Amino acid sequence: MGKITDIKTQKGNKSRVSVYIDGRFFCGLDALTALKHRLEIGSEADEDELAKIQAESEYASALDKSLGYLSVRQRSEKEISDYLKKKGCLPMTVSRVKERLRELGYLNDREFARAYVAENKRVYGTIRLKTELMKRGVSRDIIDETLEADDRSEEVKELAKKLWKTCGGEKRKLKEKLYRKGCMSDEIYEALDSLEDEAFFEENEDSDE
Repeated sequence: MGKITDIKTQKGNKSRVSVYIDGRFFCGLDALTALKHRLEIGSEADEDELAKIQAESEYASALDKSLGYLSVRQRSEKEISDYLKKKGCLPMTVSRVKERLRELGYLNDREFARAYVAENKRVYGTIRLKTELMKRGVSRDIIDETLEADDRSEEVKELAKKLWKTCGGEKRKLKEKLYRKGCMSDEIYEALDSLEDEAFFEENEDSDE
């Protein structure tokens, strides 16, 4: 238990105030929230209770910002968490916003993974897709489930066709480029074997000129 020693209007946003407990900054709040809870200089303040009040103050704004962030593209749970943390939101606010977004159907890592793979499978191989999803905090179980359900043989073959134009007629270079795109060995050899069967390389041996 401490004492509120100051409540100052914030310079950059006059609709918000900074609350100080025992001479140190504790949190920022909407001015209306501070008024609603009758926070006054000199009154006793329970820090846990103030943290809850801060979370209440943050929630509506954080939810609105999150919906705007999601309007650009689908996001993973980790991306939403990182975004809100950078905005300075409390952990309890982040949890509450994520819970609400799940209820609204806007936050679902399984759907996010499916959408990400569908959008990028023509330019990235399986390894790269897995790496990118892991960076975004998607669980290994969901990643494996998503990639196993997706037959990428045609995409890798089409990617090989596109890259062949820049390989100077050398299959070794084509393999290297496919590896750099994150394709797996079995995907690469399956694609090249299929293109051999279709006489693709023979028909396109001068495609680099």
